Amino acid sequence: MNIPELPKQRRILALALGSNIGDRVANIEGALSYLESNSDIRIVDTSFLYETRPMYVLDQPKFINGACLVSTAMDPQNLINTIKDAESRQGRLPGIRNGPRVVDLDVLFDDSNAYNLNSVPGRSLTVPHPKIHEREFVLRPLADMMPHFRHPTLKSTIAELLSRLSETSIQQILNFPAHSRNSDASNVVWTLRSQTFIMATLNTTPDSFSDGGDNENVQSALQCSTDAVEAGADIVDIGGFSTRPGSYFVSEEEELSRTAPFIAALRKGGLKVPISIDTFRSSVAEKALDAGANCINDVYALTGPPEDVAGTQTTDISMEGEVRVSDNGAMLALAARWKVPVILMHSRGPADKNKDYSKYGGNILEAVQDELGIRVHRALKAGVRRWNIILDPGIGFSKSIRDNVILIRDHSQLTNSRTEITKPSECLPSSPSISLHNFPTLVGTSRKRFLGHLAGREETKISPKSRDWATAAAVTSLVQQNADILRVHAVNSMRDVIRVADGIWREQYK
Repeated sequence: MNIPELPKQRRILALALGSNIGDRVANIEGALSYLESNSDIRIVDTSFLYETRPMYVLDQPKFINGACLVSTAMDPQNLINTIKDAESRQGRLPGIRNGPRVVDLDVLFDDSNAYNLNSVPGRSLTVPHPKIHEREFVLRPLADMMPHFRHPTLKSTIAELLSRLSETSIQQILNFPAHSRNSDASNVVWTLRSQTFIMATLNTTPDSFSDGGDNENVQSALQCSTDAVEAGADIVDIGGFSTRPGSYFVSEEEELSRTAPFIAALRKGGLKVPISIDTFRSSVAEKALDAGANCINDVYALTGPPEDVAGTQTTDISMEGEVRVSDNGAMLALAARWKVPVILMHSRGPADKNKDYSKYGGNILEAVQDELGIRVHRALKAGVRRWNIILDPGIGFSKSIRDNVILIRDHSQLTNSRTEITKPSECLPSSPSISLHNFPTLVGTSRKRFLGHLAGREETKISPKSRDWATAAAVTSLVQQNADILRVHAVNSMRDVIRVADGIWREQYK
């Protein structure tokens, strides 16, 4: 046994996460919940999740793997005891080495310490983990959080170690948990970058800019959703409060009546695809999740509505660093607690205001990266999992026509580069990085006003439903720019556009 005298104050550790039996993500979440509920361990950051082929023992199901950074003051023996208890609580039983498992938690790093602990049979610990350098399913999640951390004994950064491995079939995934409405429901796993996913819009409002009044009763909403899924929609987005310029005020009670009952009816009617609730109110989101939704779509990125929206007054606003918050963190806490995917959209308040980006020299891409990055950092610090965050650049919200065009044409630049410092570090990070690298994206251009202006015909300037051809052009560009999810109204026709574009740029020929 070779254990250094570790300091009594809290330190940072990196843990590997894996499961290949049952609801794999739920197993991982259950183990993490046990750690935080039954010890002083606190989660500092999380990676994305990846589906990976098994290594060493090949005849077993695929794994879902990830990693997290935690803080603790526990000594190594108590730490490994707690981790093994967490695995047992999730149902892990003794089995063959490297074989199938309900959940697997491995300590990878304990700050920059190196030690061996083997005093208790079955509860030994070697730090750093001796096989980090050969496992892409470990290195890739670590690179999401700490690419420039230098391995204490190998003296190479995580990014350098990852670059030395040959490419494998590891694939980033997005998991929609089993919804709460039906005990027989199962989770839905999307393999990102394998195709462009289609989000169908279902607005149960009388004044949405395109389909307002079309789906104000449950029967029409059910038919619309069923038709959309049969036409190729992968997810249905339901909203009860229009955010278009000049839209009517909607009370909380009215928004609740327009959303949760509709979602419950869709689930009762057999809709199995994910459902997202399009709202900025935590009370509406929670009722929707209770009714069967399993994703949150928030145009204000978990900050609550700004002044002049939904009755918000200046006195309701508080500052969290650089972020203006009007709901006392209620939506942020809800997203962290429910652990469902959450779409963070870039906006600056009412859609037709606050279009001055002179602070960024007029560089709209830099502005969106910076302002979304701050909100991503806030979400991660509050416990929202990295693997649950989807980014939306907010086309048409506080953007000029030129801004919208740039964000479509150069969309891939939003998440394809790192912005944090690149100097190698000898310490594990104690806070999430502000980087949008590799986050999945959703974009909604469908039938928006700027497309009508670009098309230049009087009809397209006036009538949203006449903009589907214009939408097709924007959608095609976004597929070429590697957008992950596209939000559309006319699913039947846009499905063909997206599938052909996928065939051209993603080489998907199914």
